[in-house]
Amino acid sequence: MRWTRAGAGSLVAAAIAAFVYGVTLSPSVGAGDSGELILAAHSLGIPHPPGYPLWLLLARCADLLPWGTVALRVNALSALFSAVAVGLFYRLAARCGLSRSGRIAATLVFAGSTLVWDAAVQAEVYALATAVFLALALAAMRARSKSTAGPRSDAVFFFLAGLALVAHQTLLFPALALSAWVLLRRPSAGRAAWALLWTVAAFSMVLFLPLRSGANPWLDWGHDRNLSFLWDNLLRRSYGGLRQNAFRVNLVVDEVVAIGGLVAVSCGPIGSCLAAIGTVISGRAKAALLPLTWAALTVPLALVAFLAFTPDAEHLAQISPFLIPVAAVVALWAGACVGNGLRLTPRIARAPLAAVCAVALLVTLGLQYRLCDRAGFRLPERYGRDLLSMLPPDAILVVDGDNETFLTAYVSRVEGFRPDVTLINRRGYVFGDPYGLRGVPRPSWGPIQHRVDMERLRTAKVPVYYATPPADMVESGVRFADEGLVYRATLMPAEAPHGPPSQEPWPKSSDLLPGGPERYDYVTRKLAIGYSGARAQDLWEKARYAEALPWFEDAARVGFDFPSARMNLSVAAAAAGKPEMTLSELLAALKLAPYDPEPSARLAVLFAVAGRYRDAAFYFERAYRIRPSAELAGNAARAWTLAGERKRAEYWEAKG
Repeated sequence: MRWTRAGAGSLVAAAIAAFVYGVTLSPSVGAGDSGELILAAHSLGIPHPPGYPLWLLLARCADLLPWGTVALRVNALSALFSAVAVGLFYRLAARCGLSRSGRIAATLVFAGSTLVWDAAVQAEVYALATAVFLALALAAMRARSKSTAGPRSDAVFFFLAGLALVAHQTLLFPALALSAWVLLRRPSAGRAAWALLWTVAAFSMVLFLPLRSGANPWLDWGHDRNLSFLWDNLLRRSYGGLRQNAFRVNLVVDEVVAIGGLVAVSCGPIGSCLAAIGTVISGRAKAALLPLTWAALTVPLALVAFLAFTPDAEHLAQISPFLIPVAAVVALWAGACVGNGLRLTPRIARAPLAAVCAVALLVTLGLQYRLCDRAGFRLPERYGRDLLSMLPPDAILVVDGDNETFLTAYVSRVEGFRPDVTLINRRGYVFGDPYGLRGVPRPSWGPIQHRVDMERLRTAKVPVYYATPPADMVESGVRFADEGLVYRATLMPAEAPHGPPSQEPWPKSSDLLPGGPERYDYVTRKLAIGYSGARAQDLWEKARYAEALPWFEDAARVGFDFPSARMNLSVAAAAAGKPEMTLSELLAALKLAPYDPEPSARLAVLFAVAGRYRDAAFYFERAYRIRPSAELAGNAARAWTLAGERKRAEYWEAKG
C-alpha cells in the first residue's frame, strides 16, 4: 500500500500519456527507420547496427499479439514505452525533491516535448531508450542515497547500465557519467568488480544477434555470425564512419547552437524559459539535478566531439532523438522553477501564478498535439504501394534508400501487395546478398554493385526498374526512362519517358501533408517531396519549363529546408526567365547549407553570367574555402581577371 500511494502520481501520469499517445498513434508504417524496424520485428531479423536486440525481442512479442496490423502493433509498443517513461519521469521528479506542482509542470513539459511525442507515435527504438535512461537515473539516485544504498541497489543500477548500452548506443555516455557518480560515493575495488560483472551480464544480450544471424533471417544487416562480425557491427564498421567533418571552431559553435535550438523548440518556449529561470531558483533540488544534467549533457558533447555532424536540416533530423535525455533534464529544471517559484511567491499571488503557468503549458501541449498527431497518416504506406503499382508484372525493382527499401518491402512482404515484383536492395545487406558484399569492405562496394547491375541489365528477361538512378550507371550510358516514381533502366536507347499517367490525377507533394508541411519531420517530407519532384522532372525533360515551374515550387514548399529543392527551383526559375527568384532561392540554399560548396558555386556562376565578376569571384572563393579544388580556384582567378583585379587573379592562379 505504501508503494501504491508513492507511485499513484506516476501511474496517473503514465495512464494519461498512454491515452494521448494512443490517440495520436500512427496506424501504419512510418518513414525512415520505422519500416525497417517493423520488418525486423515481424521476421525476427536484425536491423541496422548495432542491432538493438532488447527492442527487437520486445517488438517481436508485440508482433505476435492477435489484433490490428503488424505496423499498428509495433507502433503501439512505442506508445507503451513512452507512457512508461512518463511515469518514470514523474517518479524521478519526486525523487529530485520537486513539489507536487513542480512535478506536474515538469511532466507536462517532458511528455509534451516533440522529441518524446514523435518517438511515441511510430515504431522506433527511442521510446525504449528513453524509459531505460529514466530508470537508470532513478536507480543511480537510489544507489547513491545513504538510506537506500547497498549491494542490491548497486546490482539494479549496473544491470540497468548494461541494458542502456543495449537499448541505444548513445546511452553509453550518460551510463558512464552516472556510474562514476555512483561509484565515487563509496569507492572500492570489490564494488567496481561487481559493477562490471552486472553490467556485462546485462550487455551479454547482444549475443542474441549472432545466434539469430545463424538462422539466416531474410533481414540481416550485419551478418553477425561470429564474435568478430558482431564486434564490427557494434562499432558500426559496416554502417559507415562516424566522423563527418574535421574539427573547426565555427562548426562546433554552430553544432552547439543547433542542439540548443532543437531542445528549446522541442520543450516549447514556456518550458524552455521556465528551465532557464529554474537554474537560478531551483533551491534544494539543484543538488540532485546537477549530476543528472551532467549525465544528459554527455550525449550532445559526444555528438560534437566524435560525430562532428553538419548542422543542416538532414543531419539535425538524424540526431534530434538522441537529445531526449537533455529534454528530460530541461523539463526537470522547469519543474524546479515552478515548484520553488511558487514557494517564493507571496501566498496571495500563488494561485493566479499557478493558473497562468498551467494555462501556458496546456496551450503549448495543444500546439505540440497538432505537430505530433499521426492518427490517420498513411503517406509512407501509400508511397510504397505507389512505387510497386507502377511496375509491370514480374518486374525487378532495385532500391537503395531506407524509404524505398523498407516501405516497398513492408507492403510487399507483410501486406502481400505485388508479391510478383522482385525487390533487390543495392546495398546488399538486406533481403539476401545478391551483390556478394558480405565481408567486403564498404569502400569496395561501388565497383561490385556496378558490375552486378550491368550484368543484370544484359541478362534479365523482365523489365528492370530503379527507384533512384545510380550515378555510376548514368555515367556508363545506361538510359533511365522516367515513369513516375520509378525509372526503367535499359542498355539500348529507351522509349521517350512518359512520367506519371496523364489520365490520372497526380498529387502535389503539399496535398499529401494535411495541415501544411511545417507539421512534419524531415524524413516524412523527404518522402512526400518525391511526388512533385517526379512530375517536375518529367516536364523538365520534355522542355516544358513553364509547366514544370509550379511543381518545382511545390517541391520547394514541402522541402523548405532542403538545399537541393531550393537549388532545383532556382534552375527552373532561371529557365523560366525569373532571375529574382533564381537569386533568392540560391541565397536560401546557401543559408540552409553553409558547409556545402555547391550553393556558393552556383551563385558565382549566376553573378558571372550577369557580368558581376567581383561578386562571382567572392562566391567562388567561398566555395573553395569550404572544399578546395583546382577548378574552383581557376574559376576565381578568371572572375578576378574579368573584374580587373590582376593581383588577386594571380593569387588564385597559383592555387589552381
